[in-house]
Amino acid sequence: MIGEVIETLEGKYVKCAESSEAISNRQDALDLLAYCSEAGSNLVMLDEAHLPQAFFDLKTGFAGMIMQLFATYRVKAAIVADLNNIKSKRFHELVYECNRSNQLNFFDEIPQAERWLLG
Repeated sequence: MIGEVIETLEGKYVKCAESSEAISNRQDALDLLAYCSEAGSNLVMLDEAHLPQAFFDLKTGFAGMIMQLFATYRVKAAIVADLNNIKSKRFHELVYECNRSNQLNFFDEIPQAERWLLG
C-alpha cells in the first residue's frame, strides 16, 4: 500500500496512490497508518477502489476492524464511495452513524471529503 501526501493551503493529508492495491487485511491498514505517521499527518482519504468488497459487507467485520484501527491511532478518515451501489440497509445505517462523528465520514465526491478532512 503506497500513499501520497496531498498538500493544500489548508493542510495536508494522505491519499492512497492511484496505482496502489486494495487494503485487504489488517497489516495493509497498519502500513497505511504508518505511512500517515511518517508523512506527519493524521488525516487520510480512501477511495472505494482501495477497499475490498468485504469492507462493505458488515458480516465480515472488516469495516469494524478498519474503523477501530483509525480510532486507536487517532487518524481522521474520509471514505469516498458511490453509496448508491451499496444495497445493505445496515451499511447505510453505519454510514449515517459515522457521518455524525468527527472520526470517519463517507462522501460521494473528493472535494467534499477534502473540505471535511481539512476543516
